[in-house]
Amino acid sequence: MSCDNPRDGRRAVPLDLPPSQVEILCGLLDDWREDARRDLAHSKGVNNPDLIHREAEAFERLLPGVEKGEVLVPDEVARAAVAAAAKAYDEASDYAEVVAHHDALHGLLAALSVEAS
Repeated sequence: MSCDNPRDGRRAVPLDLPPSQVEILCGLLDDWREDARRDLAHSKGVNNPDLIHREAEAFERLLPGVEKGEVLVPDEVARAAVAAAAKAYDEASDYAEVVAHHDALHGLLAALSVEAS
């Protein structure tokens, strides 16, 4: 029974993240949780409300764990929700393009920084 074992067969895995990343993750998880709740409140246009509900619950579970510095695994629902959110975030922010520009600029900078022999 899950009341007898609040971890429900899961084990705690420590997160070794600097405070700045913990703050970022807490903000993202809170935003994603609220977005899911908002979607559920206006569920007429939602294709899969059960999935959205599970994702909202996963973000709710992850938030205190991230704040505490550990997450419980396995949690496939949370893993899938974070994977989908990370992919959407990367696509929305043009992450691949930003990385390509960063690499190109720093490659040029490295070449310009080489001292003449």
